[in-house]
Amino acid sequence: MKTVTMLADSPQDAVRKARQSYGPQAVIKEVRQQSAKGLSRMWRKPKLELLIQIPEPKTAEISPAPSGLENESEGQTFFQIYQKQIDKTPDKASASKPRKNQTLSQKQANKWRVEPMLRSMGLSDYWISEILDRLSLRFQNGMPDFVRDELAFCRSLMMELIPAPQTDPRESNRPVVLLGTPGCGKTTVLCKWMAHLVFQRNLTPTIWRLDGIQPNTAESLAVYAEMLQAPITRFPESSAVEKQANQLFIDLPGISIQDSNQVSDLESRLNNLPDCDRYLVLNACYTDTHLSQQIRAFEKFNPKGIIITHLD
Repeated sequence: MKTVTMLADSPQDAVRKARQSYGPQAVIKEVRQQSAKGLSRMWRKPKLELLIQIPEPKTAEISPAPSGLENESEGQTFFQIYQKQIDKTPDKASASKPRKNQTLSQKQANKWRVEPMLRSMGLSDYWISEILDRLSLRFQNGMPDFVRDELAFCRSLMMELIPAPQTDPRESNRPVVLLGTPGCGKTTVLCKWMAHLVFQRNLTPTIWRLDGIQPNTAESLAVYAEMLQAPITRFPESSAVEKQANQLFIDLPGISIQDSNQVSDLESRLNNLPDCDRYLVLNACYTDTHLSQQIRAFEKFNPKGIIITHLD
């Protein structure tokens, strides 16, 4: 990826310049505010400095020897291609096609061929064990001849156990409030959500940056809102909620789940806010034990969903 910088007067001007100069494949990775230098800052508005990534043009590569893989895979499904690759692997050939005289105990002793894939997806040991147990119940007579049967069953099982949201939360215009502990990444999520609305949907959100039992010190949110030309206020405007045509974000400081005063204060403040969608923000760097404790502590606030941060 090639990285370039560009100056723009507004978010809308930034999108227009990026697409005109580098095409629709350009990706705006970062936006920074650049103030004018010297006395000119008195009459010149600050500009936006964009960090844009552009895909490198593809160059023709000469392969040393044609493998015929592309011709073989043409018109085939993912399961068929995946099965062929396993069959070609010497140490997996016997596992992919069990012999007819193989006993039941020998089949059950073999590991499921989808297990490495499940682990590479980042699933916890609990979910992997749950899926493999269901596989054992589904295929009681041993491993199926084709790996596509394992993959298809795992896919349907995961869709049943972990259903996806019916609609993308970013496409909703309902007010949103983010909940979580200090440092979980609520402000970062809010800034990224704002950027999505401004650059992808051409909408301007409104932000309420409110205090809790602790002051809201997210100054970076105010700076980012100013760069995106999004109105931000330190006090709620309940009378204007019904008239609010833009997306409303409500930013509250994080609370400690061990502090009962902070928990009760948050509950009181949420009850006084307008009807909104609540999302729990969790830091993926925390241990499973800490995440489970936070989920149980915030369950009383009826969050609509969970947002995971720090995945990089």
